[in-house]
Amino acid sequence: EARHLLGLLCVCLPVGGGDEFVSGSENFVLDAKDAVEDGADLLDTQVVSVDEECETLCCQDSRCNLALLEPRDGEEEDTRNCFLFNCVHKNRFVCQFVNQDGYKSYIRRSMYRRYLEAPGEGEVAPPIANAGPDVVLQPGENVTLNGSESVALHRAKISDYKWSQQSGDQNLKLEKTNYDDQVRLSNLQPGSYVLKLTVTDSKGKSGHDTVTIKVLTPELSSSYCLAPLKTGPCRAAFPRWYYNTTTRSCEKFTYGGCLPNKNNFLFNEECMSACRGVTGNTQECGSQCRPDQLTCDDGCCLDRALECDGVNQCSDGSDEKLCNKLSQTFNPGSVFFSAVQCVEPPRTGPCRAHFTRWYYNPKDRKCVRFIYGGCDGNGNNFENNNDCSETCDGVTVTSLSCPPGSVTLAVILAVGILALLAIVGYCFLRRRRKAPSRSAGPAHVALSEQDTLVYNSTTKPA
Repeated sequence: EARHLLGLLCVCLPVGGGDEFVSGSENFVLDAKDAVEDGADLLDTQVVSVDEECETLCCQDSRCNLALLEPRDGEEEDTRNCFLFNCVHKNRFVCQFVNQDGYKSYIRRSMYRRYLEAPGEGEVAPPIANAGPDVVLQPGENVTLNGSESVALHRAKISDYKWSQQSGDQNLKLEKTNYDDQVRLSNLQPGSYVLKLTVTDSKGKSGHDTVTIKVLTPELSSSYCLAPLKTGPCRAAFPRWYYNTTTRSCEKFTYGGCLPNKNNFLFNEECMSACRGVTGNTQECGSQCRPDQLTCDDGCCLDRALECDGVNQCSDGSDEKLCNKLSQTFNPGSVFFSAVQCVEPPRTGPCRAHFTRWYYNPKDRKCVRFIYGGCDGNGNNFENNNDCSETCDGVTVTSLSCPPGSVTLAVILAVGILALLAIVGYCFLRRRRKAPSRSAGPAHVALSEQDTLVYNSTTKPA
């Protein structure tokens, strides 16, 4: 999606003379809250003495495609924190960035070319094919794929959609539906399938995208559906779904933001698709560990999903050793979570209560009072000046990877509307006080206190 790409449009330079990574724009930090909500994973955090070490750490982890360097604490500080992320979830690049001084990022070149690279100068861009997110499901389930989110550019229109099987069991059945962009898949057997979508526009240009369908074997079902609920060691709070084998249904839980297991889904529907009808892992020793396994300090191998689940699965406890460090570096108080909320315009909301709150004005770099109606607010809403100042200190009007004028205009309009409402209210009250007495009319029936409350039993949120 376009909003995820804005912060990386300037990514273009080779790093360290190698071909593995490209360097991102200086002074941009990952908006980790939105990224993790959309499926990104924080993989690890390390302290490095030179910037290239962070790139090397990401290169050594096959899951890592983005390395982020935090600013040094001071000019004399020799080290800085390095954060490793997987920004691809179900075939989509879900990371976006906000402006913050001192940060630096690297992205794996293959990911940049696939998801972010713009056409070369003078080239006419082909249509953007979108085959949809990857799918995980049980044997016997059918699935319908669609390319409705594909986009034609330069005033062209998509004239043709074509689906083809690239890999997987050849007994797969592909059937067209009443929609040109759709295909229905049936006779899916355990294993992996890759389907390719080719879209052609009215100018004869074509674009391609692929989607992977993973049909779970009994062994994979154990990892996806039998793994216990895992919040993880980090202290953020994201709504997710897990499959409960006792109730044979998917249930909501709060995910901390890092080191998930596979029983962790963004939506109830994808959880049930993967685990419908499904009714532990242990460490392995004596063989080389696979990329999807954690190497215990004693050399034994463990499914990475069991790391930081609160139970010592490695006999030496090394799978739980670094968890406390992660909980300190990835929590709602970190800079990852502050910049976006601090540039949102103040929102009174549709309710008509009268609460004094504080919002941060990024143009003037200070916190200002406003009236909050009591519901449907946004993140730029603080109960006191201290909380506002501590959360948003240093955030500027350019702290989003979008034109700063839009943020400034929104703030000015919001303040102007609040001022206009105050003037109208004052004039109305003054006129009422000066109005002459009227002749007696029908008796006025006063509303009960219960009737005049904004939040009564029928409107108060549960």
